[in-house]
Amino acid sequence: MWPLRSMLFIPAHKTDWVHRVDRFGPDSVVLDLEDAVPHHLKVAARPQCREAISVLKGKGIPAFVRINNWDEGGRDDVLAVAAAGFSGVMLPKARDVGQIRELDNVLAYVEGREGLPLGSIAIMPLPETAEGLADARHLVAASRRCVTLAGIVGGVVEGDVARAMGFRPTVEGMEQLYLASKMVLDARAGGAGWPMASLIGTALDDLDAVRRLATRAKSFGFSGAILIHPTHVAVANEVFAPTPEEVDYYAGLVEAMEAAEAKGDAAVRYRGIMVDYAMLPRAHDVLREAKRFGVPRAGRS
Repeated sequence: MWPLRSMLFIPAHKTDWVHRVDRFGPDSVVLDLEDAVPHHLKVAARPQCREAISVLKGKGIPAFVRINNWDEGGRDDVLAVAAAGFSGVMLPKARDVGQIRELDNVLAYVEGREGLPLGSIAIMPLPETAEGLADARHLVAASRRCVTLAGIVGGVVEGDVARAMGFRPTVEGMEQLYLASKMVLDARAGGAGWPMASLIGTALDDLDAVRRLATRAKSFGFSGAILIHPTHVAVANEVFAPTPEEVDYYAGLVEAMEAAEAKGDAAVRYRGIMVDYAMLPRAHDVLREAKRFGVPRAGRS
């Protein structure tokens, strides 16, 4: 499943939206039981969420669920919605290791109940408190299920993370550089190799702004984007896939290294710079992603 270029939020009780989502081409969907469902509908939304998971499974789209705060209905959300096709839990307000471990245990139970492979449901912590943001590495290290972590790369709208940190978001985003970099480092240091960036705070129809945030997130090291509007999916899918020029560069690098090895060398001059074995893992990652997403090498069909 990983890497995922795009995760699209859909209110968990809007099953009619789920039926139409494949036309936008998201790599995955987050069914939202938290902020997108009115308080008086949250319990009633659980069976609708379970139905939506089944619909997405039929479409071949991984289904994540953003549950409510763990101590405010989140546990019951998991117990109610777990079904075949349930790919992961986004845990909002992720605060401490104890929450992650409790969620891990509940997921093991529902996997057994539903006949799902043990460990098949991922955990995506979403730290939105000062404690969680400070301890993000420990959160993801608390369970093998934590293969991803949600961070924020935002525009000028203040949300939970900005409030927790105390910064005032700007268009330039300088105030967010430390936190975004920390989330990526914490994720990878804790064993979560696919950190995702939630892109917020842009006008819904300003696709140029969405592209700027997505490009910024990719430069930080995020592997994909979490999105709030379907028109943003195509932008994220393009930004987080290799370009044909990148494919050409890294394919050429692999070929240059193979030629060097054949001559007994471990380093070679390539396009004016010296490359060696340290550059090969990144090259192979890019080429695998290009093959998966159907990106051709520049100048070739």
